[in-house]
Amino acid sequence: MPEPIIQVKTFEGYPIPDDTTPTTRKTLHQNILGKLRPLPLLYHWTVWFDRYTNPADTTDPEKQYTSRQTILYEDVADIATFYRVYNNYPWNKIRLRDTVHIFRKGTKPVWEDPENRLGGCWTFRVPKPLSQQFFHELAILTIANELQAAVEGEHDHILGVSTSARFNSYLISVWNKHGSNAASIKILEETIIKRLSPELRPIQNSNSYFYKKHADREGYDEAIRAFTGSSDRASFVS
Repeated sequence: MPEPIIQVKTFEGYPIPDDTTPTTRKTLHQNILGKLRPLPLLYHWTVWFDRYTNPADTTDPEKQYTSRQTILYEDVADIATFYRVYNNYPWNKIRLRDTVHIFRKGTKPVWEDPENRLGGCWTFRVPKPLSQQFFHELAILTIANELQAAVEGEHDHILGVSTSARFNSYLISVWNKHGSNAASIKILEETIIKRLSPELRPIQNSNSYFYKKHADREGYDEAIRAFTGSSDRASFVS
């Protein structure tokens, strides 16, 4: 599939979608947004497209990243720009294992980025019928600073949100900076569950979502070594 171009102009752990949910709330929300001046965001954000490549196809990790990752929109600075980008993205054309990331501007959506090296993410396995609404709400909670405000007291940082296509579901993740801060991780989980619409909330402590540090992922040390020349994790502290 050619790289997407943005033109700016029942599943375990989840409830069954309610086809009778009223649409008036969505319509009202859109009408209000249309009348408001663009609302500036506290942080600027970059939208990335991450094309899946088989690691066996290249022995050069740097080429693997540069060939697969494309910036779709570099500077999302207000809510109006976010919706222009979001509403024009061909979500139905995401291929299996391709990923879209929305990350703080200046932070790349890879483990090796200095902001990410000691972090981790909450990952939700969301059935396809619910996935688009789930990602939309989680993206808004992320860029509108709702999640950041929740973990501020723990001196943590919310760095981005991702959605990745799978066979009958999407893996939707929220990345944070400090993967060893148990209090922040718990607060983040509780805030996400509380702020999602009721029909999207997974059952807490179910196997439909989990937290994992990047350092516990397969291939982490090799990726870090390729970009820093060292696998000494003590040197990653920024």
